[in-house]
Amino acid sequence: MSTNTEPIRRSSGVVILSLLLFFFTVPHNVEDFAFGEPARFGLSALAVTLGLSAVFAAQGLALTWTGGGTRRGYILHAVLGFSWAVAALAAHSGEVLLPGAYRSGLGSVVFLLGIVILGGALGLASIRALRTAPQTVG
Repeated sequence: MSTNTEPIRRSSGVVILSLLLFFFTVPHNVEDFAFGEPARFGLSALAVTLGLSAVFAAQGLALTWTGGGTRRGYILHAVLGFSWAVAALAAHSGEVLLPGAYRSGLGSVVFLLGIVILGGALGLASIRALRTAPQTVG
């Protein structure tokens, strides 16, 4: 009996990238609060906390949908992946390029680069998976 492992391979790559992205976004956002980023952008800590909670919930939903084999999981992952990468670059690229240490040094830069690289990779992997996924409802 032959089994097609392509759907599992397609979704597992997206799931792994999404979970790795959590590893970088959570500590980076904790560091954002420690360095007063919400205030720098004129936002209340409560508003940013609620916004981040919604984004993390959406990423959890995308994981659920992807695990269930629905196309909307890939679509949401693509949007979230590219959004994380663009937001990280927009908010911090100027600071990283300035002379001197960025925040806590190398660790802070690694978290930021991880978000950019993994966010972009998640977006691309999701689009690739979406292009090869069967055309079904959901």
